[in-house]
Amino acid sequence: MQLIFEISRIFLSSFLMALFMPIFWIVLFLVYLQYRRQVATEEKLFGRTINQVGRQILLSVGLGIIGGFAASAILLFLGLSLEQIGLYFIWPVALLLLLFNPRYLCFSYAGGIVAAAVLVFRHILVIIMPGLAQYTVVASLLRIHIPALLVLIGLLHLIEALLIYIGGHWGSSPIYLKNEEGRVVGAFSLQRFWPIPLVALLVSVVAQAEIVGVSMPEWWPILQSTIQPGVGQSLQYAAIPVAAGLGYADMALSSTPRERSAFSAKWLAVYSTVLLIIAIGSAYTPWLILPGVLFAPLGHEILILYGNKKEQKQRLRYEWVDAGVSLMMVLPGTAAREAGLAGDDLILKVNGHAVADCRDMMQKIEDSYFMVLLEGLRKNEPFSLILKKQSREEAGIRDYQQTGMTVKSSSSLLHHCADLGLIPVPTPDSPVYLEIRKPDPLGRFRRMKSWIVSIFHKLFGGKQL
Repeated sequence: MQLIFEISRIFLSSFLMALFMPIFWIVLFLVYLQYRRQVATEEKLFGRTINQVGRQILLSVGLGIIGGFAASAILLFLGLSLEQIGLYFIWPVALLLLLFNPRYLCFSYAGGIVAAAVLVFRHILVIIMPGLAQYTVVASLLRIHIPALLVLIGLLHLIEALLIYIGGHWGSSPIYLKNEEGRVVGAFSLQRFWPIPLVALLVSVVAQAEIVGVSMPEWWPILQSTIQPGVGQSLQYAAIPVAAGLGYADMALSSTPRERSAFSAKWLAVYSTVLLIIAIGSAYTPWLILPGVLFAPLGHEILILYGNKKEQKQRLRYEWVDAGVSLMMVLPGTAAREAGLAGDDLILKVNGHAVADCRDMMQKIEDSYFMVLLEGLRKNEPFSLILKKQSREEAGIRDYQQTGMTVKSSSSLLHHCADLGLIPVPTPDSPVYLEIRKPDPLGRFRRMKSWIVSIFHKLFGGKQL
């Protein structure tokens, strides 16, 4: 009982320290930037913030702490050390991959590259050039225990699958996309990021007479360290705080955000379980190491490609209908939500008059008095309700009868819809939409250079030094 108490005390104190480490706050800042980009897109499309950055951050930190606590407890139980998992190599590689595509900020890709580098150096380069092993960086790379690294990747993705299942659909953002056929359709962007505080182990070789701290059971660690102590020496483990980050980016085209996140979580859990089985098996059967190294990044990529293909081939959920106005989302705290409207509702009539499209619906609402009767279908069942809107003097007199579908007039229409709390399904020819562009790493470098130059000019007033 005393042993459990001492281990718990060390574990909890180290875990709390992880929350105050600079690397944790760097991860948190990167999470903030991702949510800020999402808000900027919402404001550009609908003229208002749909998902508050502060709330997103709090939810992410809360779930990240829960996930980090669970992952740290398992890492401690297995006895994985930093030397074994190569975390100091994984982070720089992950940040470099971020420049190519934000979704590559993932330990499956960075960890797979680091593990492949270990195999290349260990079985090819060091054999050809033995002198390489004398360099500190190469020596540290060679000490990485690939099965332990694969366990880390599988474990973090298993935690990620749990976080996605719980809150992957939180903060989903409605967007308008132009598909390959040239039609604009509705979709939900799912972007969740979690800063993960972790407790890791640092192993060192000390003389047996110098060992201090808590004596662990004989069966621990489950995954033995690659460091071998000499005569009269022993391994001593120290619990230290570290941090990691997990991210989830997806698109709901033919399913609801909840359905899409549940699907992704299920298959990510399958991937994680398979990887963990291979990783633990490779600790006892070395020939499994190469399949594990290949499966870590390739299995993750295949999982993403399969999920995207499945989502795109099904019938689109947020596509324009011939009659009425279908709603993608109803915003909380708005007149539409107070009236009782909900996502997937189909509005057919305003004050008894049929509506042809969103522009027609908004014009009829504007021409109405304070109380507006809306009629439509909800799950193929008729409904009617009263919408209380602002007066024409409060909202500003608007005219939506323009025939020209300009970007400016359509943006104004969407902004006013969002003021009422309505996010309608877009028309196929809507001039307001987003396009998914291929990643441009060189473009990122150019923008970074321009940003640095602009900062320089602001600081020094454009003067020559």
